[in-house]
Amino acid sequence: MDCFEIVFDNKNGYIPGSNVTGSVIIRTSTNINARYLKICIHGAAHTKWSEGVQRHRYCDGKMELYTEVEHYSSEVNYVNGETIAWSATNGNGFLPAGHHVFPFSFPLPVDCPPSYEGFHGHIRYSVRVELDRPWKFNKKEREDFKVIPNFDLNYFPCGNVAVQQRDIKDIGAIFKKGIVTMTVTLPKQAFAPGEVIPITIDIDNASKRPAYCVRAELHQHSHYHASLHSLLGTCSSHHEHHKDDSKRVAESRKNIKIAAKSQGREELKMKIPKLTPTFECPIISVEYCLSVKLDTETSMNNTLHCEFNIIIGTIPANQPQPIVISSSAPPVPSAPPAIERTDSMPPPYFLVPPTNMGNDTAGPSAPPPSYEESVSITKV
Repeated sequence: MDCFEIVFDNKNGYIPGSNVTGSVIIRTSTNINARYLKICIHGAAHTKWSEGVQRHRYCDGKMELYTEVEHYSSEVNYVNGETIAWSATNGNGFLPAGHHVFPFSFPLPVDCPPSYEGFHGHIRYSVRVELDRPWKFNKKEREDFKVIPNFDLNYFPCGNVAVQQRDIKDIGAIFKKGIVTMTVTLPKQAFAPGEVIPITIDIDNASKRPAYCVRAELHQHSHYHASLHSLLGTCSSHHEHHKDDSKRVAESRKNIKIAAKSQGREELKMKIPKLTPTFECPIISVEYCLSVKLDTETSMNNTLHCEFNIIIGTIPANQPQPIVISSSAPPVPSAPPAIERTDSMPPPYFLVPPTNMGNDTAGPSAPPPSYEESVSITKV
């Protein structure tokens, strides 16, 4: 067999609610003894980790301490389906030599969360193909594809207004050096990959020491949930546990000099790299936080700090409102029909705005750019 592969029509990814389309390509110079060709789709969120727990037990009449390893895992399925793209007929149990193309099309549910790879879990989508061969190992192939939701930030106007945070600190430890005030302003809290966050920092340095650096970091916070599994493989929802993971995904810094007893304004710009959008599903959620810091020339208690919740979407919003608030294909073989939700199915995922935002629901005023346009800028 010279070629056995899966090719997707869209290499960039698919939107929830759309059809995953592509072809299985087989090229062989000889007849292949086979019974059928099966194509399957699968998508699920999965979490897994192990933890060591200290326990006591009696051994030879003495109490001893030992470590027991507990295994946690959970899974939520979002899409499953299969179709027989080819089968032997009329007693002809072979696939003839030549170049064969078998198209496929599978519907994605509208509530699919985005593809995601994390330290303690992932959300993956794949298409698998299996050629059943009697008296031989079946020929199998798998290809992953991405799911990218249409997270249009124009429909989250609460994230499209300016926000402001302030930190006031009497710097120094035992011998205080005076009061420093940092006020940080963002034009909005919702951004898409490729956009730039303009950060305005107003500094009122009433202390005896200069301020020398401003820096900003964007952190991705991932939250995982799982259940304890026993040695028998059973799962108990009464022993649920969670893990958190955080990583820096972008940063910007600038050396400054705000002298003692003076004021100044500084500007930082941070480009948003290509990121998984903010989302929440039953066992995995992802959110973002922007941290802005000001360093002063004192040995202790020398850093001022402000934090902002940030929404990451896929389609940028229109121009922010000037309001400041106080805030922290071709014919295809038959495939399964579109899935209708029932009470037994897992709950859908949600695109999650920060909890301290408003409830405005006004729609967009102009067509936004496409996702491809929003991520076309080079990653920082």
